[in-house]
Amino acid sequence: MIESLVQWTLLNNSDKLGEMLNFNINKIIAREYTTKFGRIDFILANNNNENLIVELETELNTKSKLNYCFGQILDYRNVELEGEKSYCILYAEETQTKQKQKIKEFGEANNISIKTYSLETVKSLYSETIERLSLNVGLALPNPKNYTICYLRWLNKIMKTFLDLNKDILTKETIAIPFTSNTNFSCYERIALDFELFIIRDNKYVLTDNGKIFIENMNPLINSATNIPSVDLTNEQKRLLLKVLTNGIWENKIHKVNIYWFLRFIEVTHGNWLPKGYDFEKSKLDIVNGFFNVTYKSRTMYEFLKWCSNYCIELGLIEIMKSTSLYDQITLTPLGIEVNNIFSMDLTLKKSRMNLNFKFIE
Repeated sequence: MIESLVQWTLLNNSDKLGEMLNFNINKIIAREYTTKFGRIDFILANNNNENLIVELETELNTKSKLNYCFGQILDYRNVELEGEKSYCILYAEETQTKQKQKIKEFGEANNISIKTYSLETVKSLYSETIERLSLNVGLALPNPKNYTICYLRWLNKIMKTFLDLNKDILTKETIAIPFTSNTNFSCYERIALDFELFIIRDNKYVLTDNGKIFIENMNPLINSATNIPSVDLTNEQKRLLLKVLTNGIWENKIHKVNIYWFLRFIEVTHGNWLPKGYDFEKSKLDIVNGFFNVTYKSRTMYEFLKWCSNYCIELGLIEIMKSTSLYDQITLTPLGIEVNNIFSMDLTLKKSRMNLNFKFIE
């Protein structure tokens, strides 16, 4: 088990981590904290504002790994933090016995706490954590599903034909005129169906009330645009899509489900990483595949996360903090927090209805 997966598992189980460290964790101050003295794995604080700087390792079975670990923890003494500081090396107890003695002696000589954990225990804990975080308050929502469409504003392309022809009902041949392939059309069709802008009845595409509102509020610039998908959604269109997103209808609404899972992804990862390219760490891919219960390769997962983040940016649910590393950070906006809370309340209510106990009236 690689170090980053161990770290993710332990930080998502702070009670177990506190027991390993014999430290009463009040909050996690930082994780993967970059300083000019190196990157600290994580910093914890207790109720007395005492900070514990932790160097996390798996097996320390080679001289080079030992020297690196010892050098890092000594360098961290130069990092300035408010409150008192103490230091700890937390490593796998599967390390060879002869190396354990060296680590013990190093800790005693430098006043550094030495703690161990079991890799097998953490593996089991990882599985439990994935299962726990994948729960959706008792309702079995579908898994997320990748689609080749990048922005919600592209809905303008499939909906404009209704506007141009001034009709509420179109045949497939007519509505598909702007599209170069059936595959391309199917992707647009799926997202419009998911946001309840039209329904398909007797092989005809029939505008819903939502679809009529969407068309009525199209950006006036769309009539002169040479590239319709580049025209932004208006605020009224965004309000409509948010209304549909939070109406509690999930069945066969893949894009709505995808946004739900993406907001959960932010919770699970604390918004610390959004991949900026196809090639990102396998440990992170394992985490999110396990959480989503899918087996995506890195390219597919990157596309899924990227496109979902685009949807959420358009709707004002998240903000992206760009970085020069392989990953950007994500934060929920106040609106995003509210929408996430609505999702949770809606699913909780559905669960309560499903589990309503009638024994009290028997």
